[in-house]
Amino acid sequence: MSSDSTYLAPHVTPTWRDAFVLELRLRDVRGDAIGDALAEVDAHCADSGQDAATAFGDPAGYARGLTDVLPTHRRTPARDVVAVVLQTAGVMGTVWSVPPWLRGEPLTASTGPVVTAVLCLVVAVVLCLAPARPLGWFARARWWQAALAGAAATVAVVAPGALLPNAPLTAPSAPLAAASILLLAVGAAALFLDGTLNDDVRGPGDAAPRRHPRLRAALLSTALPAVALLVAGGLALLPL
Repeated sequence: MSSDSTYLAPHVTPTWRDAFVLELRLRDVRGDAIGDALAEVDAHCADSGQDAATAFGDPAGYARGLTDVLPTHRRTPARDVVAVVLQTAGVMGTVWSVPPWLRGEPLTASTGPVVTAVLCLVVAVVLCLAPARPLGWFARARWWQAALAGAAATVAVVAPGALLPNAPLTAPSAPLAAASILLLAVGAAALFLDGTLNDDVRGPGDAAPRRHPRLRAALLSTALPAVALLVAGGLALLPL
């Protein structure tokens, strides 16, 4: 059976339904529990003739009220932080070190980009520890609000590095490239083994997730490393 939330809740308006599912996803509620909760909302709307906003109010607020009683994925903050740091460091290290390695050159950088990379890691850790509030705000914000907030965050991350003295830093590219690619592989394996990529939103009548869940999880977990390697390869082909 389809696990599409439109199929599970045909009587719920799409905007309310999507905001409700997103909030529960951000709070690590299991897919089958989200499907059950969504089916209950849909049944009430079908029986009463009310829309979901009238019957249950704000979708994010209603979802937050359910998180204490719905089953969630077990999370280990330390493990999640380590996984995010390794994956982020692997992406940045690959993009930086693979192009000079392919050209047979040492890696040359400066203090500014290094500081920016460290700040990017800090942002990634913060989002990993408390994803619901910032990501939920971005999902609910108007496009211009999200654009302004994103631009402000980018400036806050880039500005400190740009203002520092541009002291050159040189390091051998081959070991850094090898370590970065290893970090990408470890991060992809950790994401694949985590199991959340297989967790579809399913209704009470859906006994199993959609077909080939492991293949889909493998594709999703390797998407970011593949993009990082493609970007690095493309940069290596650019003329200096």
